Amino acid sequence: MEQVASALVLGILLGCLYAVLAIGLSLIFGIIRVINFAHGSIFIVFLYLGFFLWQFWGIDPYLSILIVVPAAFAFGYGVQHILIRPMFLREKAYVVEPLGVLLLLAGLDLVLSNGCLLGFGPYTRAVTDSYISGVIQWGFLIISVPRIILALVAVGLTFGVSWMMNHTDLGHRIRAVGQNREAAAICGINVHHVYAIAFGLGCAVSAFGGCATLPFYAIFPQMGMSLAIKAFIIVILGGLGSVPGALLGGIIIGVVESVGGQFVPGTIAIIFSLIIFLAIIFVRPKGLMGTIEV
Repeated sequence: MEQVASALVLGILLGCLYAVLAIGLSLIFGIIRVINFAHGSIFIVFLYLGFFLWQFWGIDPYLSILIVVPAAFAFGYGVQHILIRPMFLREKAYVVEPLGVLLLLAGLDLVLSNGCLLGFGPYTRAVTDSYISGVIQWGFLIISVPRIILALVAVGLTFGVSWMMNHTDLGHRIRAVGQNREAAAICGINVHHVYAIAFGLGCAVSAFGGCATLPFYAIFPQMGMSLAIKAFIIVILGGLGSVPGALLGGIIIGVVESVGGQFVPGTIAIIFSLIIFLAIIFVRPKGLMGTIEV
């Protein structure tokens, strides 16, 4: 029972790692309604940025947030405005979302992932500051301090982004565009500017969580794809555009993988999480937290 309880706690903390990536993707996938195939690679690029800020300039990963997050927002805004926006304008006569955007983002994923592999090599890199080994012991539970910090970051991002979406003019515009972009445009909202902000915010939120992940999570160029796939599953599980749903979905997947891994091999535990995902979606197709409403 102690082993299961420990796995449960570790699963919640693992779910917070998945959630910080899924929250950013939820802003993009839930608002712009395109599948950002490059989300995992973008996440890895800014993990590397945070790592090299620590390695070459000695900037603590938590302090690097002040540099990495604005850079991620600017990158995401630029990708949407320079690359994706012309595709939308060119194919605006289509009833469905332009397929060219999906191919563009898939190509961007290949460029970024292979660029990291070419530039940084296939080596695993990790931050090695002294506080990484810090733990908190509560009975038989021994929990890493950086993982607790990540959990607090995930909860803080959830409340912060949810508050922004529900209580600010920008959030109202983002939600309106996510629900019906044609009606939002008729009301005077600059749809493509809102798209660019949403894409930038999605990248910035993921980069924020990535900096909080660096103290205990080793990075390598190929890790983006597996994290991105889990993020897609979590976004759909929690509900398109639902930020609290992304946190809840991440925790569910993390707990299933962690607790299941105590009884079966890790690869089979991942299958369990997919089975639970399919079961929940079968019962509730809109996801656990529903869809965006204005």
